[in-house]
Amino acid sequence: MPNAGQFCVAGSRMIVAREIADELAARLTARFQSHSPAPTWAEQPGFSPIISETQLSRIDSIVSASRAQGGEILCGGARFDCEGSFYRPTLIAGTTPDNPAVTDEIFGPVATFQTFETEEEALALAAHPTYGLCSGIFTRDLGRALRLSRRIEAGTVWINRYGRSLDHILPTGGWKASGLGKDLGREAFSANRRTKAVLAAL
Repeated sequence: MPNAGQFCVAGSRMIVAREIADELAARLTARFQSHSPAPTWAEQPGFSPIISETQLSRIDSIVSASRAQGGEILCGGARFDCEGSFYRPTLIAGTTPDNPAVTDEIFGPVATFQTFETEEEALALAAHPTYGLCSGIFTRDLGRALRLSRRIEAGTVWINRYGRSLDHILPTGGWKASGLGKDLGREAFSANRRTKAVLAAL
């Protein structure tokens, strides 16, 4: 929800254990519906605007395509009824792995809600064919968290938290089409060093 989902590590795909799915979906829907829009310069901060009408139209077209392919809009799914480029926080359930809301990078206040019963099913849903910047695992079972963190294809895995650390020693960067190389950490330091190869025949 920060910045209306317009940042690179915004969590946009929720993969939830089926036994807690109904309660969590209800809580998230209530939370999403509690936001009110306001310009960024307003005295009382509100839900952020989308950067442009072009981007808002793109977000809405992905949501519409998701609905057309069977996605169930639990809340949101349209712009706010006010002046400005404001889009309602949107939660979409019932999506298949090829649904546009799952496959596309939306860069807006839209999240999909998928459920699983087994770890293998969760990993299959998490394995995005294109992107792998970051991920988060929330569980009381630390063994499960560590087991899954080894197999999730992402450059960063947060466990029982979500968001970047102020510790700049940790490398940051994605896998797949989410980028090559790393910022921060030893990897970034090494990338900025200048090396030279010298070959001599004696």
